[in-house]
Amino acid sequence: MLDMTISDIKDMVKDAKEKVILHWNYRNLKEIPEAVRKAGRNVEEIYLKYNHLECLPYWISDFSRVTNLYLHGNHLKSLPATLCNMLQLTILDLSNNELKDLPNDLGRLANLRSLVLNNNCIESLPPSMCQLQNLKCLHLSKNRIIALPEWLGSLLQLEEIFVDYNSLIEIPNRLTLLKSLTMLSVCSNNLSYLPLNGFLSSPHIRFDSNASLSYLSLPIFHHLVSKIQPYELEESTDALAYGCFKYEERTKCKNNIKLLIRDNNSGTNERIVLELPRQLICVYSLQENKVISLWEMSLRTIYCHRYRHKLRIIQNPSKVSVEYERNFTKATLNESEYSNSFLPYKLIMNGPTSICLNNDCNLPIFTHAWIIIGIRKIDFIIPVIVVFCSHRCAAEFVKSSSFTEIYEICSFHKIN
Repeated sequence: MLDMTISDIKDMVKDAKEKVILHWNYRNLKEIPEAVRKAGRNVEEIYLKYNHLECLPYWISDFSRVTNLYLHGNHLKSLPATLCNMLQLTILDLSNNELKDLPNDLGRLANLRSLVLNNNCIESLPPSMCQLQNLKCLHLSKNRIIALPEWLGSLLQLEEIFVDYNSLIEIPNRLTLLKSLTMLSVCSNNLSYLPLNGFLSSPHIRFDSNASLSYLSLPIFHHLVSKIQPYELEESTDALAYGCFKYEERTKCKNNIKLLIRDNNSGTNERIVLELPRQLICVYSLQENKVISLWEMSLRTIYCHRYRHKLRIIQNPSKVSVEYERNFTKATLNESEYSNSFLPYKLIMNGPTSICLNNDCNLPIFTHAWIIIGIRKIDFIIPVIVVFCSHRCAAEFVKSSSFTEIYEICSFHKIN
């Protein structure tokens, strides 16, 4: 690697003075010379891909008009806090570096539309990112993320989320409420389940190579089937997701409820363990007629006063329809009176775990549910879970729907 000569620095200063777009890729740069600091006040785009930068200068924010900053393929281990003063940024590409953390004030970049962080060492996202209300594309593949924050679902402009090749054990429930989401890619993670609820925007969902993912909810199943050709589904589970439904019994979260079912119809008497989302703390079978807790009843009542949330499943052609909007006609919680740490507020804002699949009910479900598990009557096994708000709704569903014509209902029991 060659050090910069005086001639190199002069050329860079000249570029910064005369050009709006700086193409400084592949220059073996170890640092950005301070000589360009005052020369680049009119620069709008900077390309610094595939250099050898280990840090950015604190004065990087002096390039105050920059909208696009590309730093792909360097050796950045951290970012200066002053980066968050580049308020005109719309595209920030930090992929293929060695970042472990992001600046705490990243949320100040209010104009940011695309944030690319692929192939780093990032474990979590700073809470201030919830302020990035113009963000459309978020790329986090090949990092070390175990959990995505629920507030990601408050970024209402999000269209694409890529979190492949991480260590995710679940997907934020609140993402199901995003109206603009068109792509959610979570391939090669450690998912045991997908959200039970239907997605409002009907996005493309890619989740190949999650070996311990062993079931789908009925809304998600029909959502996925609507995206593929019918004949493909009859041949292999790979039509839905390659490398899933292997029924590998792994314990991701010790406190999550796990259900043991046996598929006696396949002739193999295969033992299948299903791990339920952490939000569910009480689940019952079709044979159990119980009363829900006052806690669950309160959550449902408050949510129904605030939101109109409906879910419909059409069997043929396969389709899921979700309606979700703020209900202004009824009393609502005054959000200013509650902090983000107030548990009922957080649960309501993150949305219900599911919506009751009795079409005449559609009540929200948060922590208590009745569950029916069915095995699709085709050559391969896909356990499908149907969730209800009460024993009555579950019983009515079995009597009135065609579910039992397509699925074999399986018994289950809870295990530790």
